Amino acid sequence: MRKLSLALFGFVALTMLFSCSGNKALELSLQPTASDTFTYQTINNTETKISIMGMDQIVMMEQTTDQEYKIKDIASDGTVNLTVATTAIKIEQTNPMMNMSFDSEKPEEAEPKGTLDGLSELIGKEIDVKLSKTGELVSVNMPEDMFNGVFDNNPGGDQVKQQMEGLFGEQSMKSSFTQLTGFYPEQPVKVGDSWTKENLIETGMKMNVKTTYTLRERKGGVAMIDFKSDVATVMDGDGIEMMGMKMSYDLKGTQEGTITVNEKTGWASKTEGEQDMKGKMNMSGGAMGDMSADMVLTTTYSYVKKN
Repeated sequence: MRKLSLALFGFVALTMLFSCSGNKALELSLQPTASDTFTYQTINNTETKISIMGMDQIVMMEQTTDQEYKIKDIASDGTVNLTVATTAIKIEQTNPMMNMSFDSEKPEEAEPKGTLDGLSELIGKEIDVKLSKTGELVSVNMPEDMFNGVFDNNPGGDQVKQQMEGLFGEQSMKSSFTQLTGFYPEQPVKVGDSWTKENLIETGMKMNVKTTYTLRERKGGVAMIDFKSDVATVMDGDGIEMMGMKMSYDLKGTQEGTITVNEKTGWASKTEGEQDMKGKMNMSGGAMGDMSADMVLTTTYSYVKKN
């Protein structure tokens, strides 16, 4: 009986120990390994519905991008210097005016011919990035020749050029790192704790994003973080100039999703989310004068660390 009691006591003590350690506060920060190399694959699916002058238009776009990350060095204060290079691009877009497709692995099959062919020039070009230990983006340095040759013979005009620069330029890079490392709490957190971050993101349109993160679960060195955001476009300046018109957006909405984080390295191994926005697209300066259109924007996205 005494042996049974001791065994039972040991089991209870062990259970309590694991229970306490499982609720230990987690301090998330960037802990990369120098000279490490890995790839993130990003998939974005966007549906844009526009209603103008009694007509409805729907634009569908799917973009898949593989980017290789190389850790160059880690400073004594934890600052991380790395390079990011696009290794593969695939785009499919359908709209009432013109369908487009491009695959960097099969550039000869691009449609229409010549419209997106220049994207092949982006493959392999390295962007210098500096991150703080807390995951904040310190700087992004694009090569001076980043977009050389990309749009030189583009028959799609300035509209396609602005769209592609928005997808692969500096602002897009900043948006990506907000998803990959911009979620760290300022203090250690336990399961059930929440914290809030605010960011200004610009990918074709400026948006204020206020996000609440909640540590939902920890298991086997992996943290599961849920997030919910309020999103609103920023109405400043004259908006975007496109095809002789000035365009601005007055949209509001939400986004939510889940981030799976490697607790040891701090890198997100997978991020999945959905963003829903609606409001007005305002246009001025065109042949038909000032006008506005109802707009609904739905985007699903994922970032997956492949190795």
